[in-house]
Amino acid sequence: MSEPNDLDDLYKRPAATPGYPPVGAAVAQRARAVSTPPPWNPPSGEAFAASIYEQERRAKRSRDITIGAILLVVGIVVTAFTYDSASREGGTYIIAWGPMVFGAIRLFKGLAS
Repeated sequence: MSEPNDLDDLYKRPAATPGYPPVGAAVAQRARAVSTPPPWNPPSGEAFAASIYEQERRAKRSRDITIGAILLVVGIVVTAFTYDSASREGGTYIIAWGPMVFGAIRLFKGLAS
């Protein structure tokens, strides 16, 4: 075998051998046209800032609703548990009004925003 002169000689397809499709007009007609991608239009600075602001507002809203509901439920559970215990055995019970009030405020604040 002779030494190739350049890379074109090294990677040249063999002439019409079985198993190779014919290279030429027939293959070019079957090939799909290559399309160019659509032009990229970056968002304007104001639209980008507005979208970031909206994402932050939604995240704060859901955080307020979640924390408010958790605190409200914790306050109600503590009050109900201590009241039940005090009614059976006697004694005092705790009205956990702090978590209930703070939780209700935060819950309604989140729902209103």
